[in-house]
Amino acid sequence: MDQRQQQVVNQAAQEWTEAARQSFQTLADRTVTLQESNLRLTQNFFQQFVQQLQSQTQGNQQVTQTLQEQGQKQQEAFQTLAQESANAYSEFLNSAMSFYQQTIQQAAQVAQGNIQTAGQMAQRNTEAANQMVQSGVQAAQQSVEAGTSAAQENTQAAGQAAKANAQAAKNSQ
Repeated sequence: MDQRQQQVVNQAAQEWTEAARQSFQTLADRTVTLQESNLRLTQNFFQQFVQQLQSQTQGNQQVTQTLQEQGQKQQEAFQTLAQESANAYSEFLNSAMSFYQQTIQQAAQVAQGNIQTAGQMAQRNTEAANQMVQSGVQAAQQSVEAGTSAAQENTQAAGQAAKANAQAAKNSQ
């Protein structure tokens, strides 16, 4: 092989090496871009999910508060009715009124307990949803970090391969 042919071979090897390096660089850049896009999509999804849960939680809290207020109004109305009835028929219906008042108080206690339980359940659901969202965001971030790390390693490997090919071409001269 004469020197001209050797130069042509070396030139072709260098061009091939550069083309391979550029291909790997393009692939690595595209991988990083896709990972960033996936991260944005994942973050948007979880942010919307959290917003929806917060909206539902606020709605649940408002409903719970409304129910509590209505329960209080009912309790006050029942107490007023019981008191007026007791005053009007105190001697005639003394024993029946005593039973009626006990029943009303028990119903009010049960209603109050139910309202408190509903509030507690809404709070627990909110906390569980927040924990799930945070876990999802952490998993997405870890995924992006792993993808970025792999892309960087691929870029470095491609660069080293290109250097090795150039060196091999140079040594074969």
